[in-house]
Amino acid sequence: MRRKNVSNPVLAQLVRGELVESIYTGRLVMLDPTGKIDYSLGDITQLVYPRSAVKSVQAAVSLEFGAKLKAETAAVAAASHSGSEAHLGYVRAILAEAQLSEADLQTPADYPIGVTEQRSWIAAGKEKLPIAMNCSGKHAAWLSACVHSDLDPKTYLDPSNKLQQRIIGLFSELAGEQVRISSVDGCGGPLHALSLTGLAKLIQHAVTAPVGTELNQIVSAVMAYPEAASGEGRDIAKLMQAIPGSFIKDGAEGVEVLALKDGRTAAFKFDSGNFLVRHLVSARVFQLWGINNAASDELLTKPVLGGGKPVGKYHATF
Repeated sequence: MRRKNVSNPVLAQLVRGELVESIYTGRLVMLDPTGKIDYSLGDITQLVYPRSAVKSVQAAVSLEFGAKLKAETAAVAAASHSGSEAHLGYVRAILAEAQLSEADLQTPADYPIGVTEQRSWIAAGKEKLPIAMNCSGKHAAWLSACVHSDLDPKTYLDPSNKLQQRIIGLFSELAGEQVRISSVDGCGGPLHALSLTGLAKLIQHAVTAPVGTELNQIVSAVMAYPEAASGEGRDIAKLMQAIPGSFIKDGAEGVEVLALKDGRTAAFKFDSGNFLVRHLVSARVFQLWGINNAASDELLTKPVLGGGKPVGKYHATF
């Protein structure tokens, strides 16, 4: 399938000295609390694979199907976790409650994605494991959901599984558009394309869902336990801690969604799939929403070093 020849604007850039050394093009959409487009850049109608940015909705369906998730285990079900001992403990707890084990996970074996966690893991001589893969929380929740709904857990990744059918149906319902293109995510789970606007609407519905609903339970857990939903020192955890009541989730290939409890929502994607400057764009969106504090403002720029000293910066351009 050929991509439309669309030139998207620059969302962020790297300035070294007096020269713009690199640019990061992409598209961005911001919704007001009513769901209307408040601001946009680039082609926001073009389909994107949300990747892990939609884990909160996938985890909510796991709850709906009976998975026993609360507090940190609910957060890790919606996480791209760093692979810390705490994260792996939460995943094991989900599996144990459903009388399952790590052997039931169908995530590909991997090292933890957290820099510190991966370094420690390799230094200890450990091999790649399915539970260390950053999506193992989502997979554990899916397995639990199948067990508690009398579905065959061995088929939990099959697109025809009732759990996966419910997920694709909920995506279409919340995004306000029919899912027409699907593939397989890096973790092996079904992956469904949405327009960037549809992705933003889906997240807006999740963040503003009525109290007590499955969507609300998952989003609330992510907000309450940002390190369980990402990892200690990760930019997402830092931003969520700096901005109480915020929801942020990244996805592979330069996708990110963010929202506030009042319904203001944004989604963006870098054309190159670059993830280096995602937090700069998110911090800038929060600034446009009128949120300014020392912790979030600190994430608006990232220094460019020369000889170990600052000689420039990365920053958002809108």
